[in-house]
Amino acid sequence: MNKWLLRTTLGVFLLSHFHATAVSSQVTEKLFSDIDQASNWSLASIAYLNELGITQGYDNGTYQPRKKITRQEVAELLVRALQLPANESTSVLPPDVRASSWSANSIQRVQSQGLMGNPNEPFRPTDLVTREELLSIFVQATGAQGKGTAVLSDREVSDPVSKQSIETSMEIGLLQGDGQKLALDRPTERQEIAVFLTRLIQALEEPKTREMELTIINESTVRIGAFKYPVTDEIQKLLTTANKQLLEGATLKVTLTPDYKIQNIVDLTVPASKKNLVFDGGDLHITGNLIILGDELTIKNLSVDGQVLTNGNTKTSLVFENAKIKGMELNVATKLTLTGTTSVDSLTVAQKAVKDSEIVLQQTSVINDIIVPDKQLVPNLVKDYSGNQGKIQLINGKPRDVQPAVSTGGTTTGGSSGGSVGPAGPVVSTIAKIQEVAEAYQLPTQVSVRMPDGSTVMKTVVWTAPKDVQITNNEVLINEPGIYLFTGQVEGISEKSQLKLDVRLPLKLQVGSENSGIVVTTPGVSKTVSFTSQPVSEIATTVNHASYLLEWTDENGSSSDVELISTPGYTSYDVGNGWLITKSDDAAVVSKETISFEVKFNAPGTYSVQISAVKHKHFD
Repeated sequence: MNKWLLRTTLGVFLLSHFHATAVSSQVTEKLFSDIDQASNWSLASIAYLNELGITQGYDNGTYQPRKKITRQEVAELLVRALQLPANESTSVLPPDVRASSWSANSIQRVQSQGLMGNPNEPFRPTDLVTREELLSIFVQATGAQGKGTAVLSDREVSDPVSKQSIETSMEIGLLQGDGQKLALDRPTERQEIAVFLTRLIQALEEPKTREMELTIINESTVRIGAFKYPVTDEIQKLLTTANKQLLEGATLKVTLTPDYKIQNIVDLTVPASKKNLVFDGGDLHITGNLIILGDELTIKNLSVDGQVLTNGNTKTSLVFENAKIKGMELNVATKLTLTGTTSVDSLTVAQKAVKDSEIVLQQTSVINDIIVPDKQLVPNLVKDYSGNQGKIQLINGKPRDVQPAVSTGGTTTGGSSGGSVGPAGPVVSTIAKIQEVAEAYQLPTQVSVRMPDGSTVMKTVVWTAPKDVQITNNEVLINEPGIYLFTGQVEGISEKSQLKLDVRLPLKLQVGSENSGIVVTTPGVSKTVSFTSQPVSEIATTVNHASYLLEWTDENGSSSDVELISTPGYTSYDVGNGWLITKSDDAAVVSKETISFEVKFNAPGTYSVQISAVKHKHFD
């Protein structure tokens, strides 16, 4: 496996090919002694839920996939799958459930959520659960609501009351039938509930992977897609009456807590229908992008780690107040007002948006770097530029009062700080790009050239690569972080263009500051080590298929064997020179995360760990 790893100078690894099917086969192969009795369609789900600790086998090593499931077993599975909380108050158990029963706690938890009856009635813990009853419980537990696209006849459902729930379960993909009939009155087998639960979990987690429409139910609950989700206290501050108009119908991608609460907003898109509204983020932190299609909007008190993108179809008017924004792109003509303490690290104005855009800087608002097709355009873009230029640190990555020297026919010409005096010859643009390690970058085939008459034209360019970098089909693939400077010969112009490619790693890792990855231990004693991982927002707001390589050395600098005891939420693999840990659910890294693992050494001493980021990609 080591031959698949490519070491970079910063100790970060890129695993270009990680065979998912091999891992899957290792997981499912003889997971239980009777696994060969399970249907092929259930094997992946059984393995998946076993990894999550939701469905497990019996003490004798069997799974009994064909065994019929009971109501008390369903209660236990619901608690595990949905992380239902313990009931803080003392609850009365149903008359047919003993307090000493293994299922008593789970039955209390589900009933405290209004599921599976109430304590005043018999629970029937050992009764078998039909497919119809099971799906009705799942739909009720998640608040699932379909759009009415699945319609069943009355003869398909024995209980008319549950008909809507069964139709919803079909619409969201929980129930797919056997091609002939739904067999709703048939008792549910253990292998079937593994498939149902897997589909339910995947459907619940869909807002983590793609944007979906938001509906506000009340101040503590929202609907995203088909399901109801509670919200954390942080997100709850957003669900005010004033914000409801903007948020209702917006699409968003989120992170979820283990009990399916909305924890963070990753990406948020404001639709074109939203106009003349004020949105108070209440110190909201968006870890990805904010995409604005609406108009006449005031957005305040929030920070954005990714990009703020104006992608509407018409000229837009936006006000940002007390906002902290990593990057902003004006892709349509925009009147942009920055006020209060707003700061923008990088503001890019697209060529098509330059003509009719206006930037207003008020109070203590600042722009660190403004990126435009032509530096000379900035005084016209920024209102009262002479009084506000001190609020702009850089233009196109350079100090605003320094014009690039241009050599044309042996003459060197410099511009004035205000930009009122034009150069004697054509000015070729300088390009700055940020790129991820080991991701192919297509070099531009044309660059922007400002002519002496003030017009801008696009010219063909042929690039020359820096040392040790190869250009193949006008594309480069760089495996080590660094800044690489390309020079380009522009058609018909002696002045050469420049391209600065800033190649960075997608993840920033930090071992806990208290021990810095150093463990002093005695034989047989386990230790817990933690580190944080977060995307580098300049190149990626989401890092898919993230894994980590853990390598240990002793005080003599020699590689040391270590026993990995526990990696909650991660699957571990011994790769010879260390351990590779991968998220069990393969979820993307979308914000700062803390990963903890437990290790044990067989010899006393002082050990240090090097933690390296790994990206694995599945074969197509």
